[in-house]
Amino acid sequence: MNRKFYLLLGFFAFFVLSAEAQFEVSAELRPRFEMNNGYAAVPTDQTEPTYFVSQRSRINLGLNKENYRLYFSLQDVRTWGNDNIASGTGVFMNTGSTGLHQVWAEFDVFKNSRIRVGRQEFKYDDQRLLAWRNWSQYGQTYDAFLYSYKREGWQFDVALSYNNDGTGAFGVNDFNVDPINRRLRTLNFIYLKNQITDEFSLSMLNLLTGYQKDKTSSTTYLMATQGFFGEYKKNAFTGKFNAYYQYGKSQTGMDVSAYMLTAELDYKARKLSVGAGIDVLSGQDASKTDADYQQKYHAFDVFYGVRYARYGNMNHYLTPASTLHGGLVDIYPKLAYHFNPKSTFSLQYHFFSLATKVADPLANNAWLKGSLGGELDMIYAHKFAKEIALSAGISVYNTNDTFARIKDVSPTEIETPVWGWVMLTFKPSLFVSSK
Repeated sequence: MNRKFYLLLGFFAFFVLSAEAQFEVSAELRPRFEMNNGYAAVPTDQTEPTYFVSQRSRINLGLNKENYRLYFSLQDVRTWGNDNIASGTGVFMNTGSTGLHQVWAEFDVFKNSRIRVGRQEFKYDDQRLLAWRNWSQYGQTYDAFLYSYKREGWQFDVALSYNNDGTGAFGVNDFNVDPINRRLRTLNFIYLKNQITDEFSLSMLNLLTGYQKDKTSSTTYLMATQGFFGEYKKNAFTGKFNAYYQYGKSQTGMDVSAYMLTAELDYKARKLSVGAGIDVLSGQDASKTDADYQQKYHAFDVFYGVRYARYGNMNHYLTPASTLHGGLVDIYPKLAYHFNPKSTFSLQYHFFSLATKVADPLANNAWLKGSLGGELDMIYAHKFAKEIALSAGISVYNTNDTFARIKDVSPTEIETPVWGWVMLTFKPSLFVSSK
């Protein structure tokens, strides 16, 4: 890691000395302790809780000139003690934990336009489809070309990407990525947003994603996702909605016809914020036997969109397979109390249910439908300073027989999922040069 950092620092120093530009060095240190007895997994009477500390460490280098910008973010993500260079007398380092989180160049072109090329974060609307997924210690970035135009309340973005596997020489595609990893071969989008009034904005996203058919095949199955996001803000009220339709080919080559609908309303009165929302992700109804229906795939896929804080903090609903492709309905009341500008306690409850019927994996010729139980998420957050924040949370899942069965666990063996965590975030600015 030291060698990579010094190379990057030297590279930036060259630009700073050779051109009038602003140069900034910043860092992030984010250790997080977790007690896991149900996060993204189902505990049974045969399992035990796990305790661990993970840590994100980043060094960021930014160069800002009048008509271009350059940015590097080098990160190390590890679990304390999970090092592959160690012995009985010491734990030394993990050779696989360090990598480039972001590295991009941005250039101003024409008037009100810019292009960005390289590894970058995408954050659009409420991040249901294009997200930076910052809860993960790794975060989510995209290797892509981005064109962006902004003027007088309008924003128009176009992104293109094509991802190869890592085997073979440069320029040689062995098509050797196993599709089971769900890696996107290509992700492209057109995004248009208009701030129609001071209170209301409307955006349209057209997303084209592609999965490789199978190993050793150059065929790519393409799926389109098109729809709208709207946001209304006035005084203490905020309202949001999403409406998206998905069509094309699924990862397995089936024709797709799926949808996502969401609505959310929040109201803030002095120190108290209250709100509620509903998400509906369509699913595949296993009880329907007609050929036209079964030949199409009806479960909506959010791809690389955010899961955490949308479908419960415990991440039980990551992919369509998480509900046996039965879709998901999530109704969530929420409230937050702001003790002062630096301290907030929030509480959110999720009422989960299947959107359609699915086959019972524990019984023949039986269907599962309806409620999947509920999840309570509680978080306390406090900012000590601009650079230093501490947060802690606890989540409890109230299971039922349907939840246990779709997770392929006997209802008599399942335990109550519980997950708790404490996280420190320290993001200092280490150096800023003047232009």
